[in-house]
Amino acid sequence: MSSSYLTFQQGSCEPADEASSSSDSEESGSNCGESLESLVDESKEKMDGDEVNIGELLDSFESRGFGPLLLIPALISISPLGTIPGMSIVTGSLIFVIAVQMIFRSGHPWIPSRLETISFSRERFDKTIEKMTPWIKWIDHWVCKRWGVMTAGPMHYIVAVVMILLSLTYYPLAVVPFGVLLPGTAMTFFALGITMRDGYLVTLGLIAACGAAYGMVALWPF
Repeated sequence: MSSSYLTFQQGSCEPADEASSSSDSEESGSNCGESLESLVDESKEKMDGDEVNIGELLDSFESRGFGPLLLIPALISISPLGTIPGMSIVTGSLIFVIAVQMIFRSGHPWIPSRLETISFSRERFDKTIEKMTPWIKWIDHWVCKRWGVMTAGPMHYIVAVVMILLSLTYYPLAVVPFGVLLPGTAMTFFALGITMRDGYLVTLGLIAACGAAYGMVALWPF
């Protein structure tokens, strides 16, 4: 995967004024890139049938680089779907596989077929997206291109290694109700930062990762 997925200009981001005109919104969108809500809507449009599997979700974002591919399991891990027994193992494994390939900048991320075939009902998927929509809109309100140094150069590898280590915590924490919430939050910050080109979110991810590491040490063996 080329570094163009992760390199961007530094800038600042200010929340949009609710009274702003449509032209202002379009200008903001051009500065901040495609919104997370539009990415989610695009994914929903590509889903059909009574069930949704992991492979279909990943395929819907395949051409957009590592960020969205990481964002899907990260969001699932902190959403109601993450409470499905064994789902933490699935999401942790997906993040591990994708993050390892980030280090080698693989041009086409590979996912084990066994993980791709894991599915859940379309109704549950739609209800989860509906519950998360207000949060997605809130995130879009604040996310923007900034702090480029946090996602370019050596930070690309540092973030990948941290995500690999965090993904390994998903396995022991799978037996703890909502045990992956903190590492999942860190993963979500990382994935959002890469997807939306926001180094500020990557920094928050590093802070959350430190909190997750401290929690693992303090609570072990639960």
